[in-house]
Amino acid sequence: MGRLLDSGMDRLRAAGAAFRFRRHWPWVLLVLGLALALPPAGSGCAAAVAWVGGLALLGRGLRWIWDRLLFRVSRRLWVILALMSVLPVVALALMLMALGWLGLGAQVSRSTQQTMTAWEEALKTANGEPADAAALQMLRTYGGAWVEHERQLPEGIGEAFVGMVWADSREAGPQGSHKDTYLRAVRKEPGGYRILSLSLGVLGDRAQALAGGQVVFELSPRKERRQGEGTLKVRSGGGRRDKDAPILVGQRDIRAAWAKGQPLRGAGLFAPFNLPPLAFTITDWSTGRPMVLTATPETNLYALFAGFRSGDRQALSEGTVKAIIVISLVLVGLFLAQLAAALLGLMLAWSLGRAVNDLHGGVARLSQGDFGARIRPRGRDQVAQLAQAFNEMAARLRAAAGEREERLRMEEELRVAREVQMRLLPDLESLRMPSVRATILPAREVAGDYYDLFPLPDGSLAFLIADVSGKGTSAAFYAAETKGVLSALDKEALDPVAVADRLNSIWCQGHGRSLFLTLVYGTFHPQTGRFAFVRAGHPPAFLRRSGGRVERLNPRGLGIGLSPTRFRDAIEACEGVLEAGDSLVFFTDGLSEAQDPADGFYGEDRLEALLGQPAEDLQAAILADVAAFTAGQPLADDLTLLILRR
Repeated sequence: MGRLLDSGMDRLRAAGAAFRFRRHWPWVLLVLGLALALPPAGSGCAAAVAWVGGLALLGRGLRWIWDRLLFRVSRRLWVILALMSVLPVVALALMLMALGWLGLGAQVSRSTQQTMTAWEEALKTANGEPADAAALQMLRTYGGAWVEHERQLPEGIGEAFVGMVWADSREAGPQGSHKDTYLRAVRKEPGGYRILSLSLGVLGDRAQALAGGQVVFELSPRKERRQGEGTLKVRSGGGRRDKDAPILVGQRDIRAAWAKGQPLRGAGLFAPFNLPPLAFTITDWSTGRPMVLTATPETNLYALFAGFRSGDRQALSEGTVKAIIVISLVLVGLFLAQLAAALLGLMLAWSLGRAVNDLHGGVARLSQGDFGARIRPRGRDQVAQLAQAFNEMAARLRAAAGEREERLRMEEELRVAREVQMRLLPDLESLRMPSVRATILPAREVAGDYYDLFPLPDGSLAFLIADVSGKGTSAAFYAAETKGVLSALDKEALDPVAVADRLNSIWCQGHGRSLFLTLVYGTFHPQTGRFAFVRAGHPPAFLRRSGGRVERLNPRGLGIGLSPTRFRDAIEACEGVLEAGDSLVFFTDGLSEAQDPADGFYGEDRLEALLGQPAEDLQAAILADVAAFTAGQPLADDLTLLILRR
């Protein structure tokens, strides 16, 4: 029991810690309202509180459905679906209802107006009889007719007046005399006027019978209209003659109002509604002023279709039953078709929205670096093709990322190889050789060119500049191999020709003829200025005298690795002495083959011309001229420069 109590308390504490009033207030109102609404303390305020909480939760639920289930991209589709599906149906229904409302009102108005016209014609005919008895006899079928004789007519009433009037009633009610509507015709006779009257109680009965509900009458003075106003040109009966149809407008001052019949009852679809009002011209008999009588019939669906009910006197005909069945089936079919169209539209909108939402999620994952993101194509339309293209793009990006990682790894390895290669080069500062200037500019991360210096015991200096065929990593490895081989040779006991011959023999034993290298190897004594070197297929050297004269040194020589037998006979040594201020310049073909933007080569002649010009720093002058010539373009081949000076 204690454990259960502790567990319950822990849950309450966890719930209290997670409670946030701003987020959970609808639940608080709902629970509090329901608790207070229970008897015996139930009250309307508590129910209102519960309703507020429930509606807030309903709104949040709808918002969740809108945000999570109805995808953002589909919201436009829902609007389009509503505009193209729901709104046309609503508009069509409203149009049909409006047409039915106007048509039914026009039918009631036409029938009532025809009745009034027929009564007026009957009254005019009866008024033509000179004898009162004959006139009343002609109106016996209409009921409520009588004759009065007056010496004078009210002001504004003409001698041949025929029309509807608002006059005092012949019968007095409980509250005294009152007024009513009548049809009257005036006939002049000796000594006065005969007034033939006909009661219009049938007017309300006729309108009520047609509409089925109560008819409300309102009587108001007619507005005075200006010339040209208050009429409308209409064409009647499809004829060619137009006539003026008066527009009857009454003032706000309602003189009398009454109702005929009992009001209808009903709710929902059977709720009563008013038809368009009917307007009649009527004259106030006592003053002769024109007035407007407005009749507003009331009806509902039950009253409209009451004529199809079976009773003791009437039964449905076979044609009526068929018409009702056909119309019902058509309406049901239209409703089902509209429902199917709406459901199909919802499904298409859902499918398209889900597909686009998947694309959105995939792009979001891809932007975060998840190249394994994939989207399942739905269908065969353009959206599905877009999803397939996204998958292909993600796969290519994943492969590109792998290649990029591999390239970065290779670049890192090449960076390390470059550092190793640079460490293999001699450090001129540590060797304290001011008479030697050298540099190497790789065309790629590592160079296939190489230079080296070897101090000899007699104070002289063995030097080497080499160019392995090809570029890049493999050439750099062979250049390092050359350093190892050359370091193992006895450079003090062997002259330059013997060193080159030994190097060629070792190279030919380990490599094929497709791989070769060119080099210049020699010795130089900084104190005496004496030098000797061999050129194994390498570009010529330039001897720059202190006075500015330039000599091209081009002894015979064959590239290392091209022939194991003819190399010794094809090579010769070049010897000489550098005077004070003289310089001996060696370079690889990366300098002479440097290209400008027009693909022109730098060339040996340009270098020879440059060497003939005075320069304090010969190496800096050469490199600056090459950079100006190439105009920032990358080198096509490794460039190495070695300068010996005295």
